[in-house]
Amino acid sequence: MVKIVHSLNNHKIESKSTKDNRFLITNKKGGYFCLANKNKSRYDGLFFFDEKMHKVIESLHIIDSTKASKVINKFYEIKRECGSVTETFFMPHHYDSLVYEITKPSTIEIVLDARESYDQRQWGRFYSIWQEGDKIIVKFVKKTDAREDSSDAKEEYSLFSVLKFEGMFKKVEEWEKIHYEFDKKRNSMPYERYVFSALTLKTDKVVLSFSKNKEKAKKEADYVFRNIERLKKKQRDYYESLLKTKNKLKGDSLIAYLCALNSLDSLVVNDKGIFAGLPWFFQFWTRDEAVSLKALILQGNFNLAKNILFRHLKSVLHDGKLIIKPDSLLRSADSAGWISKRAEDLIYILKSKKILKNNLTKKEIKKIEERIGHSLDFMIKYHTREHLVFNNAKETWMDSLQRDGFRIEIQAMQLSMYKLMYELTNNRIYQELESDLKKEVRKKFWNKKYLADGLDDFTIRPNIFIAAYIYPELLAKKEWIICFDNILKHLWNNWGGLSTIDKKSLLFRPEHTGENNESYHNGDSWFWINNLAAIVLYRLDKKRYKKYIDKILEASTKEILWQGAIGHHSELSSSKELRSEGCLAQAWSAAMYIELINEIYK
Repeated sequence: MVKIVHSLNNHKIESKSTKDNRFLITNKKGGYFCLANKNKSRYDGLFFFDEKMHKVIESLHIIDSTKASKVINKFYEIKRECGSVTETFFMPHHYDSLVYEITKPSTIEIVLDARESYDQRQWGRFYSIWQEGDKIIVKFVKKTDAREDSSDAKEEYSLFSVLKFEGMFKKVEEWEKIHYEFDKKRNSMPYERYVFSALTLKTDKVVLSFSKNKEKAKKEADYVFRNIERLKKKQRDYYESLLKTKNKLKGDSLIAYLCALNSLDSLVVNDKGIFAGLPWFFQFWTRDEAVSLKALILQGNFNLAKNILFRHLKSVLHDGKLIIKPDSLLRSADSAGWISKRAEDLIYILKSKKILKNNLTKKEIKKIEERIGHSLDFMIKYHTREHLVFNNAKETWMDSLQRDGFRIEIQAMQLSMYKLMYELTNNRIYQELESDLKKEVRKKFWNKKYLADGLDDFTIRPNIFIAAYIYPELLAKKEWIICFDNILKHLWNNWGGLSTIDKKSLLFRPEHTGENNESYHNGDSWFWINNLAAIVLYRLDKKRYKKYIDKILEASTKEILWQGAIGHHSELSSSKELRSEGCLAQAWSAAMYIELINEIYK
């Protein structure tokens, strides 16, 4: 059992947890440090992002120390109490460094596993360790090996880690086998790996810096070591400014809201984009970024939201769609719709604050109009049949399913885009297109009880909530109430979440199956959808659906604070019970929680 404490300014809450917890901090350059109390993962450790994600350190720990009894999230740093010793972990923003401090000099073991994050090859790994002045230099060289590559002894890359500290060190240089219980549980091979116990240090403070260039890593290690307190103060001030409280919030919801703000911010990389999630979704996924944008807008981070928005608007393909992420050939059927929705949100919020002219020029609004119009032109040309819009297999967010055809949320996206284009251009063609599609969807998807998930597919799934969020005009209020009253009893998990399929379906899986994605969209409860559904229900009738809204808010709050990677919102949970499963820190989960809090506590 571990006591978890969240502490910021005068706000502090704590609770004991029996869950499989870990902590995760980032440097806002894409790098992160993740450490588990138990049940290790090969994604735990110290990682730095330099075009690719590189793991450097498997673990660092005090030899023969007791297990952590308390973990304190101070937002700008993490503290762990292990017996009579307290550890502090700090990653200065925009530096490829980790600061590790202990309250008294101790013997620390440094275990290495240098590699690209997804690279599980065992052979061809070479370490060299030497001392230069007051620093220890570790060079890692990756070479091919005929036992698992098409060539042999060909150097692929080299990495440098520099350790700056005051004290003594001793080389160990032994390979040891590590078992990854966390990965085994989620069916993610390999479950074990040989890692390199490199050395031990006797010290109370060490800075670990990383680079592909040795001199750069040495220079950074020196700078960070000399300026630890200044960097901490700067980061503490940053969080005090970022994590502004809402007056009506208090208790657990307040701290969970601050954690969600911090989590989403920690996934922002070099002020250019948002990683979909850590530790393994370290890319700018188009759909995930688009879903997350409103949370940035609500925080007043208009420049970043606008830059991400225009990056995607420029990337619309010749068929009107967008790719799912950079360097992928796969397309997303709904990303253009999400981008359009977020453009509408940005314009509306800026207008309501009477600061539109200060943040969006007429030229930029014209560009939004042109790019969304471009997308619609080609969606109509290539993907529309009798007003309805079809998508290919695995192009919706439920990408573990084929789900090709005419899907409800895709129709809502198209309707929303028509609506926005009419508002921007006053061109009645878009109004007519919206009217025609709306009639067709109501005719073919609405059976007076609930909306179909797809044309001729009345499987009950929570995509109906996405449709309601994106285009609430599809049904009248009374019709939406009938719809949700009917589907909630089929999807509802009593702990406070929605299954991704009717729980009476033969496809329903009550427990998460990990990388074997059988349960992924056939039972697993996704936190971003749960939070989105609560927003929809609150807007529709907050009194009628109070029980559902409160339970979703309670479950998401509990998951953020006390489960999984503490202070972060996981990707999903099993339907059976509230768990932290899937990716440990998921951007759109945190973003939708931020939206939900803003909806309820306006």
